[in-house]
Formats: sequence, C-alpha cells, structure tokens
Amino acid sequence: MPVENFIGRWITMNNRRKVATIEVDLVDGRLIVCAIDNANGELADIRNLNCDDTEIRFAATWSSGRTVSYRLQKDDDELVVHFTTSDTARFRKDVNEDGTLRWRSGVLHVAPGHSAGYSISLALRESGRTDHVISFPDELSCGPIDSDDSAMRAAWWASIFDEYDADVDAFWRHLASTSDRLVIWFGRRSADEYAFFLALADRLGDRPYDIIDVTGLQMPVTLPTGEPGLSRPKLAVSYIGEDELAALFDTERAMTSQEKKEAAQSWHKLKSENAPFRIVTDAGLVSAPAEVFDDVLLKHATKEWRKVALVIGETLGETMDPYIQVGDRMLLARVVALVEQGKLLAHGDPWVMRRCEVRLPD
Repeated sequence: MPVENFIGRWITMNNRRKVATIEVDLVDGRLIVCAIDNANGELADIRNLNCDDTEIRFAATWSSGRTVSYRLQKDDDELVVHFTTSDTARFRKDVNEDGTLRWRSGVLHVAPGHSAGYSISLALRESGRTDHVISFPDELSCGPIDSDDSAMRAAWWASIFDEYDADVDAFWRHLASTSDRLVIWFGRRSADEYAFFLALADRLGDRPYDIIDVTGLQMPVTLPTGEPGLSRPKLAVSYIGEDELAALFDTERAMTSQEKKEAAQSWHKLKSENAPFRIVTDAGLVSAPAEVFDDVLLKHATKEWRKVALVIGETLGETMDPYIQVGDRMLLARVVALVEQGKLLAHGDPWVMRRCEVRLPD
C-alpha cells in the first residue's frame, strides 16, 4: 500500500479528547507527520519517523515530557492507530463537504482559562473549523506575581489548596515554540482575564498576535416579545456561550506596538507592587490588599449559622457587577482567614464550604 493512502487529516471517531488528531502529508517527496493534542492544540515533537508499505511509525513527545509511540495502519477508509499503552483507536479522514481534504488551519486561540477554552473549542467544532485552542491554567488576579518562575506560583497555590497541579510552564513553552497565528481572547471587566492579557502581552513582547476583546460587546438576541434586541454588555469570555463565541470568529484585530507597550508597562507596575489581589476599576486593573473582599463576606454572614457556600455565593454575586473581581476559591481562603482572626465563628472545617457553617461572634 503506497504511503499516499495515508495522506490527510485524521480525527478520532469516538470523540475522545485525550486522543490526538493526526495529519500525514508528503512535501517534496518527504513524509511529514503532525500529532495535535485535542485538549489544547499543542503540536508534539515527532521523532523516529519510519514507514513502509503497510504502516507508519513514530514517537510523539509532548511539552509535559510524555512520549507516546504511534503505529498507523489503513483499514479501508479508516486509520487504525496503535499506541504505546496497547490501546487502539480508529480514525476517519477529515474532509470538506465537497470531499476535499481539510487541514489544520494554523490558528491557535489562546483562552484566559479552562472554562473559556472549553467553550471556544465547542464553538470551533460546531463551526467546522480546524483551529486549535490552548487555555491558560492560572488565575493571576490573586497571589504573588513578582517572579516569572512558575514554580513560585505553584508553591503558593499548593500552600492554600493541596490539589493544585496546573502546568503553567507547559503553557508558556507551547506559546514560545508554536508557529501558529495567535488569537488572544479576554475581557477587561474580569480581573482574571484582564491580568491574563497583561501578563501575556508582557511575555509576548513585540511578537505579532491578534486579540478578541469581548469587553462591553452586545450580541443580537430575541427579546421575550419576539422582537430582535441586544444582550447585556459582555464582561468576560468565560461567561459567553459557544453560539455567541462562534459569531466572533474572524473579528480579531492586531495589537499595535503602542498597545503592547502600554499593556506590558501596566503589568510591570502590578508586578512591582505584588499585592495579594488585583481588581478591576474604572481606571483599569489595580493592586488590592488581602482584606479587599472581607467586608462583603462579613456583610453576608449573620448571627445565625449559615453555610459557607451560601456566604461565598452571595459575595460572588455582589462582586460580579459591574466587574467580575474574584473566584470562589480565593473567597474561601478569606473565610478561613476570618475564622482564624476570630471575625467569624465556624462549625466544622471552614475549608469544606458545603458542610461548614459560619456566623458572626456575639
């Protein structure tokens, strides 16, 4: 069987996110193979590529250090892929409606978090696009930012939440190594997404990239009366559904040199201040002390016992308009701090928000 029969973009037939998309092509008589992580769009480093009349063999090494061996065989119109783990998956060729081959677009969407990344991935899939997505795995609106050493951030997170295992280094390595055109998604009314954008602008420097800034966007909707109207202004990518995200594809614009410079300067200022929190104001993203949300938390506590989850939920609601300022994890950490300071009494372990109850002291 000639190697030409393997040419194409091959996608898994059972929609398993952990199985990479595989592209096989011949360029000037040379066999080219790509393995693309479906979860984040990462391209693997391909080594030990060999082929004969019956199969193609190679090893794919990912930025995490994981290496997977692949053995590709054809079975009629399908591609049978054997993995190192003795696992086998069947792939089908990715084609357009007219039967022509589809290929990876060379566009990498950079999402400000896993929730936003998942929604963008769904929007891409529903739109029939072959762009890929990578999600930023950190929340830079809180904690130390004075060092670019990801290990320091990881140590800080681990000191609060034992289960923290995000690989931020892999994210930065992927961005540094990819030749894809970058499209950065963010909203300036979310402290997390705004901090993500400023940090990214600082890291990317003069490198060309495009942005989709969703701040204040109003999307077409059908009003209860049945008449056309506009949605409320958008605050963040992570709060936009996949249908609306799909409508934003191809609306990106390039960042100007001046915009890149100003964003990097803003991040340098925040890094030098290295405050416990960063919050959004009318003037932009600013540093804030550890106690910035304490009064709101205490306002939603009473003399009666209340579940920590309820106190945090009501605080979240109050801190989401007109800006999304903080997530539940850091509010939980502040509840624990208030208990330790004696400003709240706890019945149970305050780290277990759905079981523990808190109240104000007598």
